[in-house]
Amino acid sequence: MLITFTAASAEARALIEKDPSLSPLFEKTKVVSFNADGNHFLALVEAIIAQQLSGKAAASILAKINKAFANEITKEKILQAKDEELRELGLSRQKISYLRSLAELTREGVLDFANIKNQSDQDIFEALIKVKGIGKWTVEMFLLFSLGRRDVFSAGDLGIRNALKKLYGREFSVKEAEELSRKWEPYRSLVTHFLWHYLES
Repeated sequence: MLITFTAASAEARALIEKDPSLSPLFEKTKVVSFNADGNHFLALVEAIIAQQLSGKAAASILAKINKAFANEITKEKILQAKDEELRELGLSRQKISYLRSLAELTREGVLDFANIKNQSDQDIFEALIKVKGIGKWTVEMFLLFSLGRRDVFSAGDLGIRNALKKLYGREFSVKEAEELSRKWEPYRSLVTHFLWHYLES
């Protein structure tokens, strides 16, 4: 599913009316588009693999797992694989335990990916943090990039706070960033994506 946010949208105009300081976000970047990942289980597998690794290292491990699993990473294959086999593919013991936790909770139905689109952000958050190795930031990224939710703000993301510093000219704590974001509801995802692009520019 293609998700698109535009600087010319009614939502962006409404945000600028609420907070004129946001205007610079929409001056250089006009459109933000990305494909929301339809395989939610795989998206979380990839998120766990990528923790504390460079993009290149994470991609290398994922490629090895895909090859070993015949390009079909499933909960059953993760649970059936031996620790030694997964270690040989480049996974740490800690990440193996995280992936097994994800697979077990999926098998048990605690994580219901078939109906996840019908669940509230809070319900999804409460379910996902039961997985070892998944915290608030990972859930926020999942809501943003896998489900394309429209009112998500990641105050704990360092890039977001660096962009706020660039935009407002001062440092923001996680609490201050979260409080500031309240004025952008219910369009905080739009601000989040444009803040990342603003920082890069």
